[in-house]
Amino acid sequence: MLGQRYQLRQRIGVGAMGIVYEAAPVDAEDAVAIKVLQQHLMDDDAVLARFKREAHATARLSHPHLVRVKDFQCNEDEPPFMVMELLRGQTLRLLLKEQGPLPVARAATLALQTLSALDTAHKAGVIHRDIKPDNLFIVTGDQVKVLDFGVARLLHEDDARSVGAEAGAWVGTPSFMPPEQVRCLPVDARGDVYALGACLFQMVTGRQPIDVADTVALFSAIIEQVPPLASQLRPDVPEDFARLIARALNKDPAERFATAREMADALRPWAQVEKAPTLRLVERLSEPAVVDTGLDDDDEVTQLEPAPLEAKVDAAPVRSQVSAEPKPAPAPKPVRRRSPWRDNLLVVGATLVGIVVGVALGL
Repeated sequence: MLGQRYQLRQRIGVGAMGIVYEAAPVDAEDAVAIKVLQQHLMDDDAVLARFKREAHATARLSHPHLVRVKDFQCNEDEPPFMVMELLRGQTLRLLLKEQGPLPVARAATLALQTLSALDTAHKAGVIHRDIKPDNLFIVTGDQVKVLDFGVARLLHEDDARSVGAEAGAWVGTPSFMPPEQVRCLPVDARGDVYALGACLFQMVTGRQPIDVADTVALFSAIIEQVPPLASQLRPDVPEDFARLIARALNKDPAERFATAREMADALRPWAQVEKAPTLRLVERLSEPAVVDTGLDDDDEVTQLEPAPLEAKVDAAPVRSQVSAEPKPAPAPKPVRRRSPWRDNLLVVGATLVGIVVGVALGL
């Protein structure tokens, strides 16, 4: 029992700093996840500060794609612990290990969710500084949850108080660090953009953009080596998509996307690639029949009720009024005239008929 409220059930994860348990609050039915600081680290002030930072940084944020911290306690007779929502699924690292490189649209969708969470964090003055596949948790329905703000930088603090900066030490995971983080320089939102670009590169190629085994050589390569385009490693990756990733991985922060939102705007069309043809088909099928009115696309058009059948005889004159070039009027039909001798013959015939009728009546 922790905090006189949480009953531990089973261990579900172990990290360098903490152990994660599934637990049940005594006053609630929903299970939670509890991250407990490891016993041998309780006397390490730097580790304890990092643990508290993670709890406080995450608790101040609210977003569907950020793991939700519900409680944090640091009591005298037990190890510090934080209470989080319980997630079911697996990390992006395990997903890639099981399934290999992902389709472009799926990778873009996962990255978009992460960028949305990062945008919220950045606006609150929190820089994650350790975005990597291990810290992106995929729950049912391909929903991303961003984990572990333990090395986050809070922009309202000066650099001397940031975790790791006071000792000139590296913080984060080398393979996903931007060059400025390797140099122990202050990292802003563009550092998280770089790290997510590295994750996106791995999502579509199956390998890291800077793939060097030796740690010292890796740091040097991050600063100097330009990664290949993703399309060079996987030909079916579109060239424009590969260049989008390359922009996120630019060595110069000024050449990257300035914000998570800017990168999301550039990435959003790629998340709809596989669905777009179906959507366009549905839109076309649902559109009403179009009548050529002779108007431009941006002209205002008033919808008209369909005319009754007998009114269609007026359609031709109306259409001729809006036509660009009026059609010539049809030529009048010729009128046949009767000749004079034919008229005289008819008069004589009628007279003879009258005489015959008169004689018959007299008899």
